[in-house]
Amino acid sequence: LEGAWSSVDVVMVSDQAETENGGVVTAVVRKRVLELAAQEPSKLVWVDSRKRPELFRGVAIKPNRDEAEDACRRLFGTVDFARLARESDARPLIVTHGERGALVIDGRDGVEQWAPTRRVTPVDICGAGDSFSAGAASALACGASTLEAARFGNIVASITVTKKGTGTSSPAEVIAASVDVP
Repeated sequence: LEGAWSSVDVVMVSDQAETENGGVVTAVVRKRVLELAAQEPSKLVWVDSRKRPELFRGVAIKPNRDEAEDACRRLFGTVDFARLARESDARPLIVTHGERGALVIDGRDGVEQWAPTRRVTPVDICGAGDSFSAGAASALACGASTLEAARFGNIVASITVTKKGTGTSSPAEVIAASVDVP
């Protein structure tokens, strides 16, 4: 992690293990990622944590709605995405809502924006969150606003879910799908 840190533009943290202690992203790894992120705040650190999004601070955090609701309940006893964004100093917090799109909240100023997605008929939702993360993080790294990045992530995910298995989204498919975005 430390050796590669300076040579990358984006650090993607995929904390998907549903065990109490995590998989590769243990408490020690999480602590070091957050230390490195604090030392270099201009570096995009994108976190997709299934069971522990509330433990990350000062980075981009992308849970889905259920994961964000669970994180809020663990922290506050109630669902409050804006408070989760503030408490996490999220840069930003993007809560995906499947076919409805994504809620984007900046933890520093609390501004909430909605990024709708295009309507498709899903075949298999496997990989939708990862596709969203790849698209949105890439867009942010290229200078997009958080709302533009969420819209781009939605486009990528909307293509992925129309394919059997863990789908992909080619550049040509993304360009073609972009005309259908609300």
